Amino acid sequence: MPTPAPPNLFGRTPALVLAMVGVMLGCVMDALLKHLGFVYGVVLIATLRYVFGILFSGTAVALMRLKLPSLDGLRRHALRSVVITGSSLLFVNCLTILPIAEATVLIFCAPLMIAPLATWLLGEKMRPAAVLALGVGFIGVLVTVQGAETGAENARRLEGVVSGIAASGCYALSMVLLRQLARNDHVVTTAFLGNVFPAIYLLPFAIALGATPAPVDLPVFALTGLIGFGMWFMLTSAYSRAQAQNVAAAEYTALIWSAALGYVFFAETPRWQIWAGAAVVVAAVMMSAWDNRQRRIRGLAD
Repeated sequence: MPTPAPPNLFGRTPALVLAMVGVMLGCVMDALLKHLGFVYGVVLIATLRYVFGILFSGTAVALMRLKLPSLDGLRRHALRSVVITGSSLLFVNCLTILPIAEATVLIFCAPLMIAPLATWLLGEKMRPAAVLALGVGFIGVLVTVQGAETGAENARRLEGVVSGIAASGCYALSMVLLRQLARNDHVVTTAFLGNVFPAIYLLPFAIALGATPAPVDLPVFALTGLIGFGMWFMLTSAYSRAQAQNVAAAEYTALIWSAALGYVFFAETPRWQIWAGAAVVVAAVMMSAWDNRQRRIRGLAD
């Protein structure tokens, strides 16, 4: 049973346009998180992002009168949310260290990691094309992280790179686990629980650290929750009305948005290595997508 689609609020708007808007919203949220990272710690930023996410996604659940999963389903969501929480903390940490565009390229690697994780967890057979794509993507990451200025910040920069790659792996794992949930639960419910459990996990640490946001910054924290929910809704709407392969290219417009936001708000000018590495990573993902499409065509032909 496929995941129920969100309500059709966009008429005949092309799926690709909806996906591009969703990607843009995601980049705006990343910029807000980076802005907050100059003042607040990673744990507090992630915690309040999920707390406000509960407010907006919970409102949607209430208005749509959706039911929560069974106890067993809640356990599965709770397990997946451990990975989501780790990915969020790692990526926010990456954003506070690296330029937005560079962090974006690192998270591009997530689709390449889905195949080996699905092999490990779901028993899916890993094809040679997936292995090749993973290798090419790794080369792209190596290209991306070249060319930065050397100096005393090298250890800090290495932390950012490792955080970005680890965040990408956790995100890929969360998508593999999502496959086990999507057949039974409404996507709005999944988004709601994807905010509830991380908030529960993070709140004790945020309280223990004793950090509190300044009242003037609360609207910014709230905006990260609202934009995060809007990003999810736009992307889900796009993927619900078109095949993934027809809208997946919109994901790579993130580098353009990230570069523009980084330049305007943080005076970041992407090195040529970032663009070159992004091209290699995108080529690797496209290679994997093309192989998937060819296999589907052969399957239909058979």
